[in-house]
Amino acid sequence: MLILICLILGFCLGYYIRGQKQSAPPQPAIQNQPPQRSHVQRLYSKSQHRSDSDRIRDLNQLSTHQAAFLRLLKQTFFNYEVSIKQQRFFILDQDKMPLAIFEYRDGTQSFKATDQEDGIPIYIYKALISSEALQQDLQAVLLQQRIR
Repeated sequence: MLILICLILGFCLGYYIRGQKQSAPPQPAIQNQPPQRSHVQRLYSKSQHRSDSDRIRDLNQLSTHQAAFLRLLKQTFFNYEVSIKQQRFFILDQDKMPLAIFEYRDGTQSFKATDQEDGIPIYIYKALISSEALQQDLQAVLLQQRIR
């Protein structure tokens, strides 16, 4: 009986003390802003992976047509490294800086477009296009690299 009275008294006292505690006002969340990166650092991080598992994951996500396009790119740009990130093919120079970006999309009708992103040319291909078109793009990339 004494145990039951102590138990009930403990619950009541705990409930009363819990209500008396002054709750500290919540502190505003500290907003971490990403560090400001230079243009060169943004270009470098655009083509680099954080880990080998990310690189392998990007390779495994390629379709069969994209894999064939990758082989064509590696044969055409044999003096440069080809990196894949987020379904995009980056042509890298010796300093691991992107020279050009290639995108390949599956489709039934051949299509080719050119654009610029952060001063880097982007070549968008839809459906498989012959290696002659890639040779023309190689010449354009080399010409642009000489201008720099």
